[in-house]
Amino acid sequence: MFQNLNYFTVNKDPYQIAIDVGSSSIKLCVVKESADTSSRKLQVLTLIERESAGIKKGIITNMSEATESLIEIINQAESVIGLPIKKAVVGINSNSIAFTNSEGLAIISRPDNEITESDIDRVVQDSLAKAFSLQNSEIIHLITKNFAVDNQTGIKYPVGMIGGKLEAKTLVISCDTSYLRNFTKVMNQANIEISETVFTPLAASDFILSLRQKKAGTIMIDLGFASTSYIVWENEEIVTSGIIPVGSDHITSDLAVGLQTNIEMAEEVKRQYLKFNSDDDQDEVIEIFNPDLQINEKFKISEIKNYSQPRIEEIFTLIFRELKKLGKNSLPGGAVLIGGGSSLEGIEEIAKSVLKIPTFKYYFDKSHVEFVPDYNNDPAFINTIALAAYSFNNQEDSSTVKKPKFNPSALGGGVAEKASGLMDTIRSWLPF
Repeated sequence: MFQNLNYFTVNKDPYQIAIDVGSSSIKLCVVKESADTSSRKLQVLTLIERESAGIKKGIITNMSEATESLIEIINQAESVIGLPIKKAVVGINSNSIAFTNSEGLAIISRPDNEITESDIDRVVQDSLAKAFSLQNSEIIHLITKNFAVDNQTGIKYPVGMIGGKLEAKTLVISCDTSYLRNFTKVMNQANIEISETVFTPLAASDFILSLRQKKAGTIMIDLGFASTSYIVWENEEIVTSGIIPVGSDHITSDLAVGLQTNIEMAEEVKRQYLKFNSDDDQDEVIEIFNPDLQINEKFKISEIKNYSQPRIEEIFTLIFRELKKLGKNSLPGGAVLIGGGSSLEGIEEIAKSVLKIPTFKYYFDKSHVEFVPDYNNDPAFINTIALAAYSFNNQEDSSTVKKPKFNPSALGGGVAEKASGLMDTIRSWLPF
């Protein structure tokens, strides 16, 4: 896979901490840029994971337990790097996320009809106003896909062009207000300042996918514990994104019912013996010791696969249906799988047969990412590392006079931005 090199820039902070709060665990990553500036390499200093008590399906169910879990993982990270941790970029990826496609219109009434920065503000503001009649939601990101000038579509940078009508297509990613407030409160109670709140698949796809993949048309699928999220890029734009409330834990539940065992044993069976790419050992019977019953339980390899495969096929079938609705069920760039669920052996073959496009598991290019701790290509940490890289990319060095390139996928800001504040954020990303 190609690595997105846009992430390695001059930054204010030597370290970046990213926290990914999932349904089953909290993951923390500490990264810095390599001392060898010629290598343009991101150095991962530590990767830590612990059970996320007080959180279920991405929702905080017990404030004190969630805070305690966070404090423990922060303390562990501080002991590793020898420095206090006071702020972090935090990833959000739950069923409380909503996606709203919108369009804005601005009439250019000046005598010369030249499009300026203020026209960009007006057209984006108009799209935002049309999108946000929703109540109890707050903006995480406002993504400007493209512009049109007098019906000339697909324009990335309209400033300086001549026209009477400016249009913009946008994607608004929002989140339930109560979810964000509870989430922020837990961070504050753990004495962590949220430097940035990011929709995790946006950060992961922007970091993982190459420019060529973003142009050709590629879907990134994150197979999580309680849900599966996806995001589609084409022509360097985000076409669509969504979350399906089915994840790898549903496979565990299916195995527990089918094999008539408990959840812990089903999870162990899934991790060690579930393979979708081999029929050679289907008649084999395996034995695993059950500490609760103090006996060895026997399971057929064929039954393990048969009880699991329908759920995996369901996940990819639901995604395929969403792509088909948009007419995007044929993506030349294929599908890239990440997340803990993607570690299942042979899962890419199932995805390929259902989605009918090339499918790959993602692995870090170690010529661009250096791991100080041992890293065995655990896909569960990809999101956390990508969040840290995303935050590095969005830092600006005040000493440089070079302005950032116009990046339509990164016009987002932090939690609870008001429309006026959002316009200031948008202006800061435009190259003029």
